[in-house]
Amino acid sequence: MQVSEGLKKILWLAVKLGIAGGIIAYLLLRNPGQMIVSFENFNFAYLVPAMVAYGFHMVVCAWRWWRLARILGVELAPAEAFSITFQGYFFSLVIPGGAVGGDVVKMGIISRRSASGNRMEGMFTVLMDRIIGMIALFALALVLLGPAVGFLSRVKVPGVRIDGTALVILIGALCLAGLAASCVIFFHRYVEKLPFCGALMTWGDRVSHGMVGRLTAATDVYSKSWRELLVLVVVSVFLVHLMTVIPFGLLLAGLGEEVPVFGVVVAVTIGNIVGLIPLFPSGVGGRDLAVVTILATLGIGSNTADAAQLMYTAILIFFNLVGGFFFICDPGRRQLVPAADDN
Repeated sequence: MQVSEGLKKILWLAVKLGIAGGIIAYLLLRNPGQMIVSFENFNFAYLVPAMVAYGFHMVVCAWRWWRLARILGVELAPAEAFSITFQGYFFSLVIPGGAVGGDVVKMGIISRRSASGNRMEGMFTVLMDRIIGMIALFALALVLLGPAVGFLSRVKVPGVRIDGTALVILIGALCLAGLAASCVIFFHRYVEKLPFCGALMTWGDRVSHGMVGRLTAATDVYSKSWRELLVLVVVSVFLVHLMTVIPFGLLLAGLGEEVPVFGVVVAVTIGNIVGLIPLFPSGVGGRDLAVVTILATLGIGSNTADAAQLMYTAILIFFNLVGGFFFICDPGRRQLVPAADDN
């Protein structure tokens, strides 16, 4: 019997939610008595600043996308960028594809609002926003891996037989590969000089009615604005990726744990990388398991680490669900028009 594409997507989403839910249930139930005690003793004075810090990194992401759109000449109001960014977070939670699924929705929204002839550029800004974010994340992880090799080499992944040092090498290789894949787009002029690649790009441009040429032209615009892109990468390191560490540290402090700052930075950063895997909706499940596994090597009890991570995930889900409000009450339902170059 043939299974429709719609049913396949629903079944795949159910599998993903089952995996994420199973991991959350495992963390919640592996020591329920101590978990309850941890929640009862939590100092809720730390909850509000943790939520503010988490929400702030999402606002910075919206600002980053707004700046990237302006560079390419796509006029996007700050409130509109904020709304569409939150909608992307919402759909990354509820549809297949994880964070990538949210980006696809953002591309669809910006395409519908863009003026005819400018839609490809609008969608490309979403891809560039993802690229800048990943460059910042992988670069941060590579900087951290060296000093962290001491405790990361002791990590034991549940159910997986792998040496800790080999795990560090694997993470480093993945970061280098991700960094190379993210940066290669800026060197397309060199790539297209290769005989096979150049012919393939020419063919693709012909069958896509000039789409490849428009994408390479858009990339050239970004390449000329490399100084601002560099600023956005640095901003992303400190105000996006490191900002997600602050809520977790505050939650640990609220549980009465002495926070090992560097260890928490490493754990959350690697957890964020694991969260990029499309298998996990908004990274839920994979991120949780990665963070608590790394924290175990730092001597943080499983009950404390689990409680902090579950509260962190609850904050994440809360803000992602807030994106549903922006989907319903979107303030930016208007056509976009090309903006004058402001660089």
